[in-house]
Amino acid sequence: MIKVENNLFTLTGDNFTYQMKVDSFGRLLHLYHGPKIIGDASSIISYRDRGFSASPYEAGFDRTYSYDYLPLEISTLGEGDFRTPGIIISQEDGTTSSAFIYKEHRVYNGSNKIKGLPSVVIEDAECLEITLEEELSKAKIILTYIIKDSSLVRGLEIVAGDKKIKLKKALYTFDYLYGSFDVTYFEGRHCSERTRKRATINTGALTFTSRRGATSHQINNGFIICDSNTTELFGSALSLELLWSGSFTFFAEKNQYGSTRVGLGMGSEFFEYELQNSSIALPELLITFSSNGFSDLSIKNNRFIMSHIRRKNLSKLNNPVLLNNWEATYFDFTGEKLLSIAKEAKALGCDLFVLDDGWFSNRNDDLSSLGDWFENKDKLKMDLNTLSSLITKEGIAFGLWVEPEMVSENSILFKNHPEWALMLKNKKPVRGRYQLVLDLSNKDVVAYIKSFLDDLITRGKLSYMKWDYNRFITDFFSSVTPAGKIEYDYILGLYSIFEYLNEKYPHLMIEGCSGGGGRFDLGLIYYTPQSWLSDNTDAIERLDIEFGSSYLYPIATFGSHVSAVPNHQTHRVTPLFTRSCVAMLGSYGLELDPTKLSEEEKNEIKFEIKEYKKYASLIKDGDFYRLLDSNEASSALCVSRDKSKALLIAVNRLSHGNPVDHYVKLNGLDENKSYLINGKVIPGSLLVNAGLLLPFTFSNDYEAIRLYIEEI
Repeated sequence: MIKVENNLFTLTGDNFTYQMKVDSFGRLLHLYHGPKIIGDASSIISYRDRGFSASPYEAGFDRTYSYDYLPLEISTLGEGDFRTPGIIISQEDGTTSSAFIYKEHRVYNGSNKIKGLPSVVIEDAECLEITLEEELSKAKIILTYIIKDSSLVRGLEIVAGDKKIKLKKALYTFDYLYGSFDVTYFEGRHCSERTRKRATINTGALTFTSRRGATSHQINNGFIICDSNTTELFGSALSLELLWSGSFTFFAEKNQYGSTRVGLGMGSEFFEYELQNSSIALPELLITFSSNGFSDLSIKNNRFIMSHIRRKNLSKLNNPVLLNNWEATYFDFTGEKLLSIAKEAKALGCDLFVLDDGWFSNRNDDLSSLGDWFENKDKLKMDLNTLSSLITKEGIAFGLWVEPEMVSENSILFKNHPEWALMLKNKKPVRGRYQLVLDLSNKDVVAYIKSFLDDLITRGKLSYMKWDYNRFITDFFSSVTPAGKIEYDYILGLYSIFEYLNEKYPHLMIEGCSGGGGRFDLGLIYYTPQSWLSDNTDAIERLDIEFGSSYLYPIATFGSHVSAVPNHQTHRVTPLFTRSCVAMLGSYGLELDPTKLSEEEKNEIKFEIKEYKKYASLIKDGDFYRLLDSNEASSALCVSRDKSKALLIAVNRLSHGNPVDHYVKLNGLDENKSYLINGKVIPGSLLVNAGLLLPFTFSNDYEAIRLYIEEI
């Protein structure tokens, strides 16, 4: 897996090679990342006078050596590399120049937990650690590389000594000497997250940044770099995903010599971290490689996430089928109303009832009460313990919505502790959704949140918690933390709460949420095995969000519900069967009032929940293939790893006069097997190569098909 010879580091996974080399001046070069090779890839580097490219002093009169074109594993500012840097360090005297020289390395088995951060911990993985030292400050960079299957996990820690430095930028970078590359990114907005887009990497930097203190609805912190001709089934591609839930920066650029640099890491322009006899660890970066297109890349990547990142104690279980009362009642309910909904949810086959916003303090709208986490007995007509007991007596588990990171100005907490909110000293705060963000870089705030959550979990006998985050950070000022440290320390505070809850309450399932999909990332998935995919519950628009998200995330992590019609966001009316099929491409739930359903609708939902539970293990543990994704129709296939069974789901988006037929090739099935579909035995080679005619009747808009496929 890891071979070191004459300062050449060759890391080999199942299907790739990643290679670095320490050159004659002690700089760590990035030589290669792609399909497996043998030999020293430094042979492809061309040394010649580049014309006005700067050279380091130690190169003497050799103008053929310059960091302006060399492929570097670590890129800094001030050393003659005029490309976008990954690391910017300000020295004690205020100058901005840093040169990191190779010191030592070691290879060991089993990866280590990073204190305070989500970490990939694999006992049988092979790991490489390389230490570099900065010439002036003697600060060290410790690089780590974990190799497992088709994935590589990079880590980076900066350790400062006696001399004070300021870290102003901290990104992982990758240099490629030549090639034409595209970047696939996932943009969006609230209710339309992670729409897949693709752009060619050209001269000039293509840059994406979240300055919001969170991943954001607008751009996800996962990206795919691919050859210009890569398709779903053909070509090389690698995914880059941060195990991080805060602000981040990504860039991709091509220089004047045709080489490409890509960078990804935490932080925005707000970030500045002072270090002296201290250290800071970057969030780890998951890199997965495939030579066989986007489908294979997604499958390899998602298998790794499910095995090594998603919370271990729940990864082997199917997610519970839940009913959330938000779209059923919004803020208008009593304890008796909730109990009636929970009873109906149990009768339908749900495992869990979730009480959403509006249960606490004086919360009857979104103008007040965040921070005052005690139940509104006047509204509920009972306390939390009684409500939970009545609901769980019905044989259904009880869960609760909370938004622990927020505070309303109209709250007891804010009146008692205004200094706990992130806001500027001499300026009125910028509001978002009429609320402020608590300062999770403050240990007193973190202790307060742990305390009230302990109380709610215990009194409410909670088995589930929906953790929401409904606004982003604007005022980067803390009463205890330097402004430049807030982006980093805030997320560490958040992770410390999740770590505390996971250790103390191993039975508790936490679902992440941020106005739907505003904080959907591997950092959250590490602590919360599923996240609410989007506030948009319309089945047709959900298809786009699910398909886009599936490139980088397992569908088992998608909270996805059947909602009422007309839909509350789009006012679209879609068949119940279609809504159910789309919800099955995720962790299934209901977002409606079951007391208002007809008997026919109740019977259909009962059947659909039974069907989902029949397929739940296949959906969670199987491989996901995007077969068809167009304005006309969408189709996907979940296939068991042994290829013995599969579930096909397809949706016709619009009906037309004299419609065009839709065909799909069932990628993922075994060509040497035969399969039973709708009572017919069909050879796998026919299904994979000739394909299947989707049996739409074209009689209604938004018609869906669900076919169970089994080896015969």
